[in-house]
Amino acid sequence: MVIGCDQFLAQLGEYLEGDVASEVRQQLEKHLVHCRTCQVLFDSTNKAIKVVTDSGSFALPSILAESLVEEIMSRIRSEGASGEPKGPREV
Repeated sequence: MVIGCDQFLAQLGEYLEGDVASEVRQQLEKHLVHCRTCQVLFDSTNKAIKVVTDSGSFALPSILAESLVEEIMSRIRSEGASGEPKGPREV
């Protein structure tokens, strides 16, 4: 089974957390080999997570962190589907 960008984006959060089955992980990694767009998205997201985690100065209550992660992943999926960035969100 070959997965597309939409399926990759849907699984990106779980993949970064190491929370996917081995066959799903293999399919995601196979997709990354051939898709430059998803490679860039994966690398950027992974680096951003590393910067935030390594800084030690950023901590959110777990319930807020889960909500924030879901919102970010939702925006990534939405932008990936449309191909256009939505721009900064007003707070």
